[in-house]
Amino acid sequence: MASEKKIRARSISALKDARAEHQRLAEKLKATRAKLEKRARKLRVLEFEIVKLERRAHSPEGARRSRKADDKNLRPARLIYNAESGANSKDGHSLKAIVGLLRAHGIRTKVIVKTTGKSARDAAKAAVGKKDELVIVAGGDGTAEDVASQLVGTKTALGILPVGTMNNVARSLGIPLDLDDACALLGAGSTRQVDVGHIIANEKPDIEYFLETAGLGLAAIVVPASQAVREGRLAGLPHALLRLFDYKPGPVSIELDEGETVLADSQLVTVSNAPLMGLNFLIAPSAKMDDGLLDIAVYDGMGKTDLLAHFAAMRNGKRTDNPKVRFYRARKVRIRCRSAQPADSDKAALPDERVLDIELMPQALTMVVGQGIGLNLPVDAVQSVPALSGPQSDAPDGNGSAKSRRRRKEPRAR
Repeated sequence: MASEKKIRARSISALKDARAEHQRLAEKLKATRAKLEKRARKLRVLEFEIVKLERRAHSPEGARRSRKADDKNLRPARLIYNAESGANSKDGHSLKAIVGLLRAHGIRTKVIVKTTGKSARDAAKAAVGKKDELVIVAGGDGTAEDVASQLVGTKTALGILPVGTMNNVARSLGIPLDLDDACALLGAGSTRQVDVGHIIANEKPDIEYFLETAGLGLAAIVVPASQAVREGRLAGLPHALLRLFDYKPGPVSIELDEGETVLADSQLVTVSNAPLMGLNFLIAPSAKMDDGLLDIAVYDGMGKTDLLAHFAAMRNGKRTDNPKVRFYRARKVRIRCRSAQPADSDKAALPDERVLDIELMPQALTMVVGQGIGLNLPVDAVQSVPALSGPQSDAPDGNGSAKSRRRRKEPRAR
């Protein structure tokens, strides 16, 4: 009896101490958040001021009077141009036009034309070796991802001129699809540190970086098949569909970094760094590229028809809720299957895997960004904001209506 009283007394004392410590940490967190919010307001005010100064310094009239002697006043950047990207071939986003617009916004470029993914990676690696401050990609998600893989962990920033077909990374980060607005954003040069996904497949040292989503299971079949339809490459479609209906679901184990283990009977597990992937699928609506966490989705008990319907519903940036899709967040995740399953990372198919280890590299990449849904700390001082799908003119304003140019009021310093 005496022993029970002592245990109870110690428990009450420990409880009081824990509550006091909780109160102390809660107050400290409150103070830290207040300080962070104050600094964020100052940052936004400064970014609006930078935009105003950029417009004055590089007005259209001044750009027309610009001569070669003015090059010393222009910021140098390396431009990696993909002439084969979707918008370049259809909408007349010529290299000459892009170079001219960048110059009008205070940036002089050294141009490298992408011929292969390796050439883009080599150009980015060379930029890091030369200690270039800025590398600009004029292309789509694939080119941006190739270049980003070489800039991870460096001081070289990545800027995007989204002239590709889907532009998932640009849409997630709020980079305008309007070329002049995107160049203005680069001219202002406000950057953020964003996270990067890192894959180690089958516990081997083969490294894959991703900005959007990696997956094990059906995603490696469904997404390439949908891309084949979009790009008109129907020759490979029957094989993809054959794999789709031959694929047998099985038990999977998902181990999260907090020690939690999720067991499921699933054909698909996706691990997202960004909200969008593929055909503007809003696959992880709450994912942020600067929160230090991956968004893991487990599609438990969903058959092929259910999965295809779910992917169709969230195409074109549409939000869809399905109680069978369970979301988790973690810094690290290990996915285990009984047999090797198809895997993919952004645009790249990986070898079939039985074990897939994925971790997040927080704030590993410096990028020029806008006001995107994939950011906790966006840049408000932008000319326009892209919609999650479709052309720039479909960009929603704060009330959900469409405006081709979303103008923001400047915040007051406090």
